[in-house]
Amino acid sequence: MTASKQSREMLYLLPGSESEAKINALLSLTRITSEPTIEAMKLHLTTALEEERCAARHGIEPSNLNRNLGILNKTMATVETIKEMDWQRFITRNETRVKQLLAELAAANARIAELETELAIQSKSYQLTDSCFEKKDQHYKKEQAA
Repeated sequence: MTASKQSREMLYLLPGSESEAKINALLSLTRITSEPTIEAMKLHLTTALEEERCAARHGIEPSNLNRNLGILNKTMATVETIKEMDWQRFITRNETRVKQLLAELAAANARIAELETELAIQSKSYQLTDSCFEKKDQHYKKEQAA
Protein backbone atom coordinates (compact mmCIF):
# COMPACT_ATOMS: atom_id res chain seq x y z
CA MET A 1 0.00 0.00 0.00
CA THR A 2 1.43 3.36 -0.89
CA ALA A 3 1.37 6.23 1.57
CA SER A 4 -1.36 8.05 -0.37
CA LYS A 5 -3.56 4.94 -0.58
CA GLN A 6 -2.98 4.16 3.08
CA SER A 7 -4.03 7.65 4.12
CA ARG A 8 -7.37 7.23 2.33
CA GLU A 9 -8.26 4.12 4.32
CA MET A 10 -9.27 4.23 7.94
CA LEU A 11 -6.86 2.44 10.24
CA TYR A 12 -8.73 0.04 12.46
CA LEU A 13 -5.57 -1.57 13.78
CA LEU A 14 -3.23 0.76 15.61
CA PRO A 15 0.45 -0.18 15.87
CA GLY A 16 1.39 -0.80 19.48
CA SER A 17 -2.23 -0.99 20.64
CA GLU A 18 -3.33 -4.46 19.60
CA SER A 19 -3.21 -7.71 21.53
CA GLU A 20 -1.79 -10.87 20.08
CA ALA A 21 -5.10 -12.65 20.77
CA LYS A 22 -6.97 -10.10 18.65
CA ILE A 23 -4.43 -10.39 15.85
CA ASN A 24 -4.72 -14.21 15.93
CA ALA A 25 -8.51 -13.98 15.75
CA LEU A 26 -8.33 -11.64 12.77
CA LEU A 27 -5.72 -13.80 11.05
CA SER A 28 -8.10 -16.76 11.34
CA LEU A 29 -10.44 -14.85 9.02
CA THR A 30 -7.79 -14.39 6.33
CA ARG A 31 -5.65 -16.59 4.09
CA ILE A 32 -2.41 -15.18 5.47
CA THR A 33 -0.26 -18.19 6.42
CA SER A 34 3.36 -17.10 6.14
CA GLU A 35 4.84 -17.40 9.62
CA PRO A 36 7.53 -14.73 9.09
CA THR A 37 4.85 -12.32 7.81
CA ILE A 38 2.53 -13.14 10.72
CA GLU A 39 5.34 -12.64 13.24
CA ALA A 40 6.33 -9.32 11.64
CA MET A 41 2.70 -8.17 11.73
CA LYS A 42 2.35 -9.14 15.39
CA LEU A 43 5.59 -7.34 16.24
CA HIS A 44 4.44 -4.17 14.48
CA LEU A 45 0.90 -4.18 15.88
CA THR A 46 1.83 -5.07 19.46
CA THR A 47 4.98 -2.91 19.87
CA ALA A 48 4.64 -0.12 17.27
CA LEU A 49 8.08 -0.93 15.89
CA GLU A 50 8.34 0.52 12.37
CA GLU A 51 7.15 -1.72 9.54
CA GLU A 52 10.55 -1.69 7.82
CA ARG A 53 12.33 -2.85 10.97
CA CYS A 54 9.74 -5.58 11.62
CA ALA A 55 10.08 -6.80 8.04
CA ALA A 56 13.90 -6.82 8.24
CA ARG A 57 13.85 -8.61 11.59
CA HIS A 58 11.75 -11.44 10.09
CA GLY A 59 13.45 -11.51 6.68
CA ILE A 60 10.51 -10.39 4.52
CA GLU A 61 9.99 -7.56 2.07
CA PRO A 62 8.47 -4.42 3.61
CA SER A 63 5.98 -4.31 0.73
CA ASN A 64 4.71 -7.81 1.66
CA LEU A 65 4.29 -6.77 5.28
CA ASN A 66 2.50 -3.58 4.25
CA ARG A 67 0.16 -5.45 1.89
CA ASN A 68 -0.74 -8.02 4.56
CA LEU A 69 -1.30 -5.31 7.16
CA GLY A 70 -3.74 -3.78 4.66
CA ILE A 71 -5.55 -7.12 4.35
CA LEU A 72 -5.74 -7.44 8.13
CA ASN A 73 -7.00 -3.87 8.45
CA LYS A 74 -9.75 -4.53 5.87
CA THR A 75 -10.72 -7.66 7.80
CA MET A 76 -10.96 -5.57 10.95
CA ALA A 77 -13.11 -3.04 9.06
CA THR A 78 -15.53 -5.85 8.19
CA VAL A 79 -15.62 -7.00 11.81
CA GLU A 80 -16.37 -3.42 12.93
CA THR A 81 -19.17 -3.14 10.34
CA ILE A 82 -20.77 -6.33 11.65
CA LYS A 83 -20.43 -5.12 15.24
CA GLU A 84 -22.12 -1.84 14.29
CA MET A 85 -25.01 -3.71 12.65
CA ASP A 86 -25.47 -5.86 15.75
CA TRP A 87 -25.27 -2.82 18.01
CA GLN A 88 -27.97 -1.00 16.01
CA ARG A 89 -30.22 -4.06 16.23
CA PHE A 90 -29.57 -4.32 19.97
CA ILE A 91 -30.37 -0.63 20.49
CA THR A 92 -33.57 -0.86 18.42
CA ARG A 93 -34.74 -3.96 20.28
CA ASN A 94 -34.01 -2.39 23.65
CA GLU A 95 -35.68 0.91 22.71
CA THR A 96 -38.85 -1.04 21.96
CA ARG A 97 -38.64 -2.85 25.29
CA VAL A 98 -38.00 0.40 27.17
CA LYS A 99 -41.09 1.94 25.52
CA GLN A 100 -43.14 -1.07 26.59
CA LEU A 101 -41.88 -0.82 30.16
CA LEU A 102 -42.61 2.91 30.28
CA ALA A 103 -46.16 2.29 29.07
CA GLU A 104 -46.62 -0.38 31.76
CA LEU A 105 -45.21 1.99 34.36
CA ALA A 106 -47.60 4.76 33.28
CA ALA A 107 -50.56 2.34 33.56
CA ALA A 108 -49.38 1.24 37.01
CA ASN A 109 -49.04 4.87 38.14
CA ALA A 110 -52.56 5.61 36.88
CA ARG A 111 -53.90 2.63 38.83
CA ILE A 112 -52.05 3.77 41.94
CA ALA A 113 -53.65 7.22 41.60
CA GLU A 114 -57.10 5.59 41.32
CA LEU A 115 -56.46 3.48 44.42
CA GLU A 116 -55.21 6.49 46.37
CA THR A 117 -58.41 8.39 45.47
CA GLU A 118 -60.56 5.43 46.57
CA LEU A 119 -58.57 5.18 49.79
CA ALA A 120 -59.03 8.88 50.50
CA ILE A 121 -62.81 8.54 49.96
CA GLN A 122 -62.98 5.48 52.22
CA SER A 123 -60.87 7.23 54.83
CA LYS A 124 -63.33 10.15 54.94
CA SER A 125 -66.19 7.68 55.27
CA TYR A 126 -64.49 5.99 58.21
CA GLN A 127 -63.82 9.35 59.84
CA LEU A 128 -67.52 10.24 59.55
CA THR A 129 -68.47 6.88 61.01
CA ASP A 130 -65.99 7.27 63.87
CA SER A 131 -67.26 10.76 64.69
CA CYS A 132 -70.85 9.43 64.75
CA PHE A 133 -69.82 6.71 67.21
CA GLU A 134 -68.03 9.28 69.36
CA LYS A 135 -71.19 11.44 69.48
CA LYS A 136 -73.32 8.41 70.40
CA ASP A 137 -70.80 7.44 73.10
CA GLN A 138 -70.88 10.95 74.52
CA HIS A 139 -74.70 10.95 74.42
CA TYR A 140 -74.79 7.53 76.12
CA LYS A 141 -72.39 8.67 78.84
CA LYS A 142 -74.54 11.76 79.46
CA GLU A 143 -77.66 9.59 79.76
CA GLN A 144 -75.91 7.26 82.20
CA ALA A 145 -74.66 10.14 84.25
CA ALA A 146 -78.18 11.61 84.52
